[in-house]
Amino acid sequence: AGAGNPPVIVDDTADIAKAGKDIIDGCTFDNNLPCIAEKEVFAFRNIADELISNMLKNGAYLINAEQADRLAKVVLVEKTDKNGKVKRVVNRDCVGRDAKVLLAKLGIQVGNDIRCIICETDANHLFVQEELMMPILPIVRVDNIDEAIELAVKAEHGNRHTAHMHSKNIDHLSRCKNFS
Repeated sequence: AGAGNPPVIVDDTADIAKAGKDIIDGCTFDNNLPCIAEKEVFAFRNIADELISNMLKNGAYLINAEQADRLAKVVLVEKTDKNGKVKRVVNRDCVGRDAKVLLAKLGIQVGNDIRCIICETDANHLFVQEELMMPILPIVRVDNIDEAIELAVKAEHGNRHTAHMHSKNIDHLSRCKNFS
């Protein structure tokens, strides 16, 4: 165990309904505290809408870009390090909190059936690059497996900890085991 920011790749050969359910189940287990849980999704562009739809059916709540930026300011706070550099760090008051609690900070009221907050971002968004340890799951659209792997490796920050992939394409699955 230790630092990890596990990416998940979903390609266009995956069982999309199963991937949507499994990703939400994994991301929301213990409100995303475990270091092995899915922290960001890289989904092939041609299946992303279907994946999001299946995530919504399994307890996810979709926020827009403006709401994601507002939420980022709540769950990631500025801190000055000993060298005077200001950086964003996880707000400990938000770690492990229910999606319902986090959404309430945006003024959004939901029922107990909502287990995860999802949003579409680019690969450089703080939600992708920082391990949040809360049920917030950014989704990045990609065009192909090479782009997905490249961005997933970048988001994982060389921790060599955990990664996930939903695919039925053996070439895609095999390629993943060889990246470093």
